[in-house]
Amino acid sequence: MICFIILSWNDLECQNSESINLANCPREEIDVHFSQESIFSGEILWFRIYCTSSVFPGEEISCLAFIELVSGENTSVIRKKISLVKGEGSGEFEIPANLPTGLYYIVVYTNWMKNFGETSFFIKGIVIVNPYQSFRNTSGGQGSGKTPEQLSSDPVNSGNLKALCDKLKYSTRERVTLKIESAGLQGKKVSGGFSVSVCRKEPAMIRYVGKTRDTVYQDRSEKKLYLPDYRGIRLSGKLTDQSGAAVAYAPLIISFPGPGTDIASTATDSNGAFSILLEPGEGDEDIVITLPDPETKLSLEEPYWNGLRYPPDNMAIDLSGDAVSFLREKFINLQLQNRFKKQFFKRSTPAISRKDSTVFYSMPYQMLYLGNYITLDSLREYFHELVPSVRFTHRRGNADISVIDPQSLTPLEEKPGVFLDGVLYNNYTVIANIPPVEIDRIAILASPYYYKALEFGGIVDIHTKKSDFSVVKPLQNMTRFIYPKAVADELKFVSPDYSDAGFPERIPDFRYLLYWESCIRPDSSGSATIRFYTGDIPGNFVIKVEGMSDDGEIMQLQNEISVE
Repeated sequence: MICFIILSWNDLECQNSESINLANCPREEIDVHFSQESIFSGEILWFRIYCTSSVFPGEEISCLAFIELVSGENTSVIRKKISLVKGEGSGEFEIPANLPTGLYYIVVYTNWMKNFGETSFFIKGIVIVNPYQSFRNTSGGQGSGKTPEQLSSDPVNSGNLKALCDKLKYSTRERVTLKIESAGLQGKKVSGGFSVSVCRKEPAMIRYVGKTRDTVYQDRSEKKLYLPDYRGIRLSGKLTDQSGAAVAYAPLIISFPGPGTDIASTATDSNGAFSILLEPGEGDEDIVITLPDPETKLSLEEPYWNGLRYPPDNMAIDLSGDAVSFLREKFINLQLQNRFKKQFFKRSTPAISRKDSTVFYSMPYQMLYLGNYITLDSLREYFHELVPSVRFTHRRGNADISVIDPQSLTPLEEKPGVFLDGVLYNNYTVIANIPPVEIDRIAILASPYYYKALEFGGIVDIHTKKSDFSVVKPLQNMTRFIYPKAVADELKFVSPDYSDAGFPERIPDFRYLLYWESCIRPDSSGSATIRFYTGDIPGNFVIKVEGMSDDGEIMQLQNEISVE
């Protein structure tokens, strides 16, 4: 049963969700490494996500994770999709400056984890402090007085990681050399890399105030099966008619405008729902879905959980004593730092992603570049003069296209697949009216072609010079939209280098986060060495290292150094 589910998601999609015994299905576990435990509004919180399956650690179930920052009022404040490569992915939250002080929750999950309820999610409380707004302490002095870390049974050091500093005490603006070793893993290797944070030690600001309520193991009241983002990013939705009734077993064609040509097809189930997998990656996807009828309505499924069904009720924020002193000192130092307009991060330059120009079909029978020929009056004339394998006719104001078999010189029986800028487009009259000066190339496949569940009587693939599907309007039964996939890292933490003689010494360095790197690649021996500088803030600093072995074991380590 388990292997069947892992290897046959397409078969699984066709089954009724009530017939799936999820107790026999593999599960995923998520752990997240954060740069800090508490943060001011307006600051940046970096994170690294680790997702693994204990049953099949070498087989990635999901290539996408969802992360939300949820307020105490159970409102999703920030939401992001994070791409997972070999179970790992990173990102950051820019905390809005107007967020009020309070206890927030960071919730991380995958589509597949939704099937097992919120008890399977990664949920962590985090304190966000807005120093410009008043705050009423909510702990009331009740509860056990222990922090979640003190009550947790998870060890601080797991996975036999070692982190060795060149010394334990440092002066301000002194270089720290940290060597991370994983040689004690008995032949295991780190699958991706180590995430490392070095942050000023923070006092406890979250306290337990009672026993949490018992939550259900799994909420299956909606009788819905969430399929995983298995080797792709899942796009799901529903098709309804004008009355709102589900349109069952309706075919859908999915095209992707651009310089390449690809196509997908699916059909709705008995409830009108459908699901397709997009290529994994970051950025936005331009999509055209061709519906069976212009009167049908397409609605996309909300991929986020949006808050919590059962918010934790056993934690409260406690800002008193050491916490108040720590926050007051940090706020003063940040104000001084901001006066000098010195930022220890930079915005990443987004990579210019070139649209894929590959095509789904085999070598074309003929490739025609219109720029190589004299200008003719209409596109139909080019076909008539230069493409004998295509019959482009025009009668009573309507155009028709058929592909001719070069051997028998007879039209192929099936309807051809006519594409315009990668979109399957069957209004040949509109295509006939495109000015030839707009056309770049035409590819012809003069034989029957079978692709997935589709059958074409030849292929006519037309691309304009812009290849953006803008020279024509989508047909009435087409829906075009931009679908956001995963987000790329937008910010990069920058640690100053005081060995540089040109670094201005007059600028204060009041960093509470000395170092953050989401992925440090180990060498062949499983070790990595990093170097960074302390700042002008004295005190104890916590070094946290996290990584994941090739068999899915999440490794964690925590050490301390002091700055005097």
